[in-house]
Order: sequence, then C-alpha cells, then structure tokens
Amino acid sequence: MRFKGNLGEDSIGRLLITMSLPAMIGMTIQALYNIVDTFWVGKIGTGEAIAALTICFPIQMVMIAIASGTGIGLTSIISRRLGAKKVNDAVNAAEHGLLIVFIYAIITVVVGLLYIEQILAIFGVTPELYPMSYDYINIIFLGSILKYFAMMSGSMIQAEGNAGIPMRSMVTGAITNMVLDPFFIFGIAPFPALGVKGAAIATLIGQAAGAGINLHYLFFSHQSQLTPRLKSFKFNLFIFKEIYKVGFPSMIMQLVGSLILLVLNHSLAPYGYRAIAAMGIYFRVQSLIFMPLFGLNQGLIPIVGFNYGARNLSRMKSAIKKARLGAFILMSIGFIGFQLFPAQLVSIFNQDPELIELGVIAMRNITWLLPLVGPSIIMSSTFQAVGKGFTAMWLSLLRQVILLLPLLFILPRFWGIKGIWLAFPFSDFISITITALVFMRYMKHLEKHGFPETAAS
Repeated sequence: MRFKGNLGEDSIGRLLITMSLPAMIGMTIQALYNIVDTFWVGKIGTGEAIAALTICFPIQMVMIAIASGTGIGLTSIISRRLGAKKVNDAVNAAEHGLLIVFIYAIITVVVGLLYIEQILAIFGVTPELYPMSYDYINIIFLGSILKYFAMMSGSMIQAEGNAGIPMRSMVTGAITNMVLDPFFIFGIAPFPALGVKGAAIATLIGQAAGAGINLHYLFFSHQSQLTPRLKSFKFNLFIFKEIYKVGFPSMIMQLVGSLILLVLNHSLAPYGYRAIAAMGIYFRVQSLIFMPLFGLNQGLIPIVGFNYGARNLSRMKSAIKKARLGAFILMSIGFIGFQLFPAQLVSIFNQDPELIELGVIAMRNITWLLPLVGPSIIMSSTFQAVGKGFTAMWLSLLRQVILLLPLLFILPRFWGIKGIWLAFPFSDFISITITALVFMRYMKHLEKHGFPETAAS
C-alpha cells in the first residue's frame, strides 16, 4: 500500500486509511512496547517494579505532551500552508520545529536532573518505590532529545501527506525496544542485569533508532518538501505563535492527563503499591485501544486541515464522519475486552491474587462508556485541525479536570477505591454530550456562513 496521498483529491475513505493506518500500526506497536516493558518488569517482585514505572509514567507523559502538542501544531500549520500552496512558509515552520526540539531537550535535562527528587515526590512516589523510580526516570531525562525529535519530526513529515516514514520510525523504535528489554533487564548474554535501569536504556536505544529514520528522510533523502534550509533560516515569532495557537491547547490536554495520573498516584497510595500497579496495568492495556485511535486522529488532522485550507466542506465532513465510525468500532472492541476478560489481562503481567482482584474492578468500572469516548475525541480534534485549538482544549478540560478531578475526591468518600474508578464514566457521560453539541453547532455554522478569510493562514 502507498502510504502517501493527495489530501485534496484522493477518495476520502482510501485517503483516511492510507494516512491513518501507518500511524495506527506504528502507535499500536508503541503501545505494545510499553506493554512489553511492563510485562518484563512485572517479573521483578509482586508488582513493586510495575508500580515504580507507574509513578514515572505521568512524568513521561509531560514529555510526550510537549512533543505531541508541538507536533500537532506543526502538522496543522504545515498542512494548511501546503494546502494553500505556500511551500516555503511550510518549510520555515518545520525549521522552527527543529529549533523547538533542542530548546525542550536542554530544559528537560537541566531541570530533570537538578530536581529529580522533588519531581518524584510531586508525582506520588512512596519510600518503597523511590529507588526503582529514580533509576528509571534519571535515564529517561538524559535521553529526552531522542523522544522530542522522533515525535516532532514525525508530525512534520506526516503534514505533507507522507504517513509511511513516521510509521517506519515508530515501528523500528518499538521493535528495537522490545527486543532489547529482556537483555538489559535480566542480563542475557554479554549484557549486565540492570532491572528497571535496563528498561530505560532499551527505551532510549529504541527512540534513537526511530529518530534516525526521520532524520535521514528530512535531511538526506531528497524526497521531502520540508527539507530544512538551515543556512537561510529566519526566525519568525509569528510561526511560534501559530504553532502554539493550535499545539498549546493539545499540550495542555495531555498535561492534564499527566495531572490526572499524579492525582491517581496520590489517591491510590493509601491502598498500597498493588493499587498503583493495578492502575498502571490498566493504562498500559488501555493504550492498545487508544493508540490506534490517536493514530486515526493523526491521519484525520492533515486531511481536515488541508481541505479546510482549500475550503472544501464536503470532504471535511466525509472524513470526520468516517473517522467517527472507525473510532466507535475501535473503542467497542476495547470495551468488550475489558468487560469480559479483565482477570486474564491483568494476569499477563503479574500473578499476584490481590493485584488481579484490584485490576478487574478497575477495568470493568472505568470503561463503561468507552465506545462513545472515541467519536468524542474525533469531534474535539476537528477543532485542532481547523486552527481552533482552544475550543478543543476546553472540551478536554471539561472531561479531565472540571468534572473528573472533583469526582476523584468525592466518590471515594462513598465507595472507597471503587469510587476512584467510577469517576471516569461519570465525567465521560457529561463531557461526551457537551462535545457533541458544540461540534454540531460549529459544523452548522460552517454550512451557513462558509469559511473565514483566515482559513489558509
């Protein structure tokens, strides 16, 4: 299959598949290597190592949020400029993206290493989990530039309609990580047994392999429209503003996800490390469903952004409709798995009976409205694609902060740990309803009043 499409002319169904499938495959494999990490680490003790990685997960989510939010902003501005046939402006936006990579990497290394103890404390580390959490996140901080470059450069490449290269990058990185995990964790062949340190080292090597593929394509393949011209680079503050007009709200939405996990770490700590480990297992398995959804989303954004810039409403609507159906199917598959096979899913990672019992309760209660969450995310992401990132942001904040956080504090008073899990479907119900209403109102506005003059900017 040719993983590159004409965003303005190819049939929407085929285009959505060719643009989304590579990202879906790549991000599913990304989810798999997180699961493989947890699988191997789960063989250390009765769940302490899984709990330690769960403590570190929201810290990593901060880094992912920075890279993903910036990447979404880059995808939006680059695809809109290419749609308006402003190729030089698109290249300049990509050059600013590379500058951002280095800025964030320097900040992460300096702040991360200087304040690592305080950061772990903020994210809910307990004394028994501190040593393993420290060993893992220290290495992740040192290699942060690899993650930033791999994610942001992949977003740039996909913005020009090439989804194949980012897929190869993600797949290569993930497979490298999965292959190396047991060698570095348990000390197979010439490798020393490094435990959770080994998991972190394998992760960085995988990220380096993936980043190398994007680097080669952008700088040396002579195939990209976005090859940077660093000697003629001209800094433009307006491009930063445009990137973060769309990207910052997305970044905030994902940072909110980190905040939620931080609160969950603290909320679950009184119930012991097994409760934290159960949450970690749930979110790892959940990623097998959500990562394909995010891949579908990545494929949709440049299609909608391009046709928004080209003022083609019918193609926009067709792409969104098909993406919503795909999201519903994906989430329904996840719902069935979580409701019917939760014990089997938890036992893959650890055989501890108490941990399995906690994991079953979590999976069944969190996922009540999962089939409707997918279409809601697609509708929210439409606003990102057309440059209305702040609308997408407040819709996400409604679900993840305004509703969820109070419920995380209120419901456990009545139902204990089960109340923590029930907070998710309660907030989902209200936010899904509001998102649908806002989306329908916006689409009716476009139908009635047409596109604004700034659609291609």
